[in-house]
Amino acid sequence: MSQKEQLTEKFARGMESLAQADFPSAIEIFEEVLKADPNHARAWSQLGLCLLEMREHSRARKALKRSVAADPTDADARYILGNAEGSLGNLEEAAACYRGALSLDPAHAKAEEFLIRTESLLTSREHFRGALKTLSTSDPSLDQLNSGLRELIQSVAIFPNSPAGDHLRACARKLFAQAKPFEVSLFSGAPPAYWRELCDRGYQSMQFRNWPAALQAYEEALDYVTDAAFVHNALGFAFIEAEETENAVRAWMRTLELDPDYDFRRFGRVKTN
Repeated sequence: MSQKEQLTEKFARGMESLAQADFPSAIEIFEEVLKADPNHARAWSQLGLCLLEMREHSRARKALKRSVAADPTDADARYILGNAEGSLGNLEEAAACYRGALSLDPAHAKAEEFLIRTESLLTSREHFRGALKTLSTSDPSLDQLNSGLRELIQSVAIFPNSPAGDHLRACARKLFAQAKPFEVSLFSGAPPAYWRELCDRGYQSMQFRNWPAALQAYEEALDYVTDAAFVHNALGFAFIEAEETENAVRAWMRTLELDPDYDFRRFGRVKTN
């Protein structure tokens, strides 16, 4: 049997071990293949895959870089390298790998899926960083609090596990403490008087920090008028105090859908005449 045939057989045994999830054995076999042929691209990629499964992310990254260097046309190797980069927190590099895989194979579904996820994480992280920068002063202004809250909301909306969630309530409380009312005109269709009563009840409950009562009033008000941005904004503040972060973010995002430039420090009161 020639050396090439021996390597082919050995590589096949490595793949069998990999298929059986016997990663230590597969790693050993692939390393033997690579000693004999340091340019064996698939051995490098499969070694990298096994190392990822063993959570040896740095070693996996090195192996996969060798694979890509040995065969720049292998879309799967670039995809797996993207996973290694992502595991190490290198999101920009991971996204670049997924784009590279898609440029080689536009139908690579996994690369597309992970690229979307990674780009979402990057966007969420940028919003969080923007919030931290805006709120970095010891005594942020109202404008800074308003901008900071907007960034925190969008970070969590994109990635629910974003660390921005840990800052939402503190920022919202500081903003609420300085918030000011503004008069809201009747909506088209002349909402019933009871809707105005509910909004006023919600507003008064907010002033007394009675969050359950505010939630009840404003949620009932939505049964009459669903597109009042100020109602969704108030719900966001009430939900965050009720420790319902997901509902708070959903309410605030609805506020921004209705009014992209909404000022979160404005709490509406419906005109009585």
